[in-house]
Amino acid sequence: MSRDDPQSDSADASDDELSVGGRLRAAREAQTLTLSQIAAELRIEQDFLVALEHDRLDEFPAPVFAKGYLKQYGGLLGLDESDLLAQYYRQVDVHEVPVMQYKPIRLRDEDQIRHWLAAGVVLVLLIGGLVAWWLSRPEAEPVPFERTEGLLEEPPPIGTPVETVAVPPTVTLPEVVEEPESARVVIGPAVEQSESEQSTAELSTVALEDPAAGVTVQVEVNFLEDCWTEISDARGERLFYGLGSAGALSRFGAQLPISIFLGNASGVELTVNGESYPVPAGSRQGNLARFVIADSGV
Repeated sequence: MSRDDPQSDSADASDDELSVGGRLRAAREAQTLTLSQIAAELRIEQDFLVALEHDRLDEFPAPVFAKGYLKQYGGLLGLDESDLLAQYYRQVDVHEVPVMQYKPIRLRDEDQIRHWLAAGVVLVLLIGGLVAWWLSRPEAEPVPFERTEGLLEEPPPIGTPVETVAVPPTVTLPEVVEEPESARVVIGPAVEQSESEQSTAELSTVALEDPAAGVTVQVEVNFLEDCWTEISDARGERLFYGLGSAGALSRFGAQLPISIFLGNASGVELTVNGESYPVPAGSRQGNLARFVIADSGV
C-alpha cells in the first residue's frame, strides 16, 4: 500500500503538468493565493476560475472567453501566456470557432404592445367623436331670403304704386350693419387664442426634440486580437454579432444610440466619424466591456 500511494501521487502530478488547469492551480497554491483573491484582482467571476483550474472549458460561452481568462490568470501568476495558449490548443484540439445560435431579437415586449393597442383605440374613438360632432352640427337657415321671396310672390296692388315703392327692406339694414361689429368683437380673442395655442404647441414640439436621436454615424472596429463583439443601433438592427479575428477591420453606418459589448476590450480599437473612441473605464469588468455611444460628438 505504501508503494502504491507514491505512484498515484506521481501520476496525478504528471497529469497536472499536462493540464492547463493543473498548472494554474499549482501556481496559485504555490503563491498561497485563494480563488476569491484572484477573482477580486482580475474582476472575473470565481466560477470561471474554478472551471479553468478543472479544465471544464465547455462551460464558457465561447472559446475566446476561455482564452482571454486564461491569459489574464496566467499573467497574474507569472506564467508564460504564449506557452499556456499553446498547451490550451493541444489540450482542446479546436481551431475553429463554433457556430453560434442566433436568437430572434424582441424589439417590444407584450406590455409595450398592449400600451400601443390601447393608445390606438383611444385615438380611433377621438376621431370618431370629432366626425360625429361635425356631422351633427345644424346648418344656418337663410331666413332673410325666404321673407324676401314671400314678398315678391304677392302681386303688388295696382292702385297704390307709391306704397309699393316704399316697402322698407331698408329697415333691416341697421341689423345687417350691426352684425359685423359683434363679429369683430368675438373674432379678436379667438384669433389671439389660436395664435397663443399655436406658439405653445411649437414650443412643446421643440422641447421634445432630441438632437442626437436618429443621427447616423460611421463606426470602424479594428481587431488587434480575437474579440467576441455584439453591436446594435437605435433601429434594433444587429450590425455585428460574432467573433472578430485579430487583424480584421469592420466599417458600417449606425444610428445613435449604439449598444456595444466587447469580450476582449483591450484587443479592440473603436473609431466614430473618423475620431478615436476610447472604451469607457467604468463600463469594464476585467476585460469585458458593455457601454452605449449616445452622442455623435467624440
